[in-house]
Amino acid sequence: MAKLEKYGEEKINPIEKLARIIKGKKVVIYGASWSGKTTLAIHLIPHLGATLYLDSDGNYPVEEMAQKLNAKILYKRVDNFVQAIKAMENANMDAVIIDSMSGLIASLYEKEGVGSPRVTLLSAQYQERLIKLSEKFNTAIIITHVGADFRRQSERIRINQALLRYIDVIVKLDIVNGKRKIIVQKREPVEKPDFEF
Repeated sequence: MAKLEKYGEEKINPIEKLARIIKGKKVVIYGASWSGKTTLAIHLIPHLGATLYLDSDGNYPVEEMAQKLNAKILYKRVDNFVQAIKAMENANMDAVIIDSMSGLIASLYEKEGVGSPRVTLLSAQYQERLIKLSEKFNTAIIITHVGADFRRQSERIRINQALLRYIDVIVKLDIVNGKRKIIVQKREPVEKPDFEF
């Protein structure tokens, strides 16, 4: 059972608190494999309204879990970016969840080949199209994985880094001492940049 936390004058659980933060925004949820990204996204659906769920991984019983939560979901299994784009173009829903961007990118490697220079270009173009299409939804959640950044010897989100400028909230799932931890980072827009030289 989720620990209840005081938020304003009412007590809410962490899922409700996160739902209040992300509702009406473009969100990236990322973390290591099996850290709980899909489970978290499914638990958010009842708070987001009717949701288009695009599943490119197919490794989790999304429909069964959503049904247990009485979530309004239109589930679509997509094997590539083109299918995801068509599903988003034809949907009239409150929210969209893309699970996962990593799976869609992997489909490009399967089609083009691992060494193909076209993968990077196509991936960037398709990712930008998906993010721009997400504007037709009240809330958009993109699930992706952690990638290694060998130059900086750190981790990075497996999404075209230039597209992060369109994202309002980044949610990182981490496992610390055997417990799941949710780290939320909101992007604050700068109205009037101030530079000193």
